[in-house]
Amino acid sequence: MWRHVPRGAEPLHYGFLLRATGRWNRQGRYGCLYCALSASGALAEYRKAVERGILQSLSPRELISICVVRVSTVLDLTDPGERRAFRITMATIRSDDAAAIEACRAVADHARAEGYRALLAPSAARGGGVNLVIYVDAPAAELELENGPDRRLIKQ
Repeated sequence: MWRHVPRGAEPLHYGFLLRATGRWNRQGRYGCLYCALSASGALAEYRKAVERGILQSLSPRELISICVVRVSTVLDLTDPGERRAFRITMATIRSDDAAAIEACRAVADHARAEGYRALLAPSAARGGGVNLVIYVDAPAAELELENGPDRRLIKQ
């Protein structure tokens, strides 16, 4: 698993995750850890965040790995049947307009209410990419995370 963080930041910092906003969480209500299944996917997510003005490209960031990820009850939105069941399309998942992002958040609300602890979702930033979105308020018996050994500065 891979993600980008501010240079020197703790990759699993819970307080920051609660303050952040994203496609699959509601800022201030519940946080999540956004991870890409590949380093190139995490870089694509970083570039998209810079393009959308969510991040400043001048702020140094690092690409880091997470080596242990165990989470129960994952909703697999890469599965067309699961997307149909949750009434969301690939076009909505990949769109950056406000209505699409709200639709993704509504899916997250519903999935969390049904007991899902994470979402496996197609990347909005990279065609063919897949992200794992982990809700960090899961009970300890249902979630285990550990930082990985990889940490490198993203070249601007």
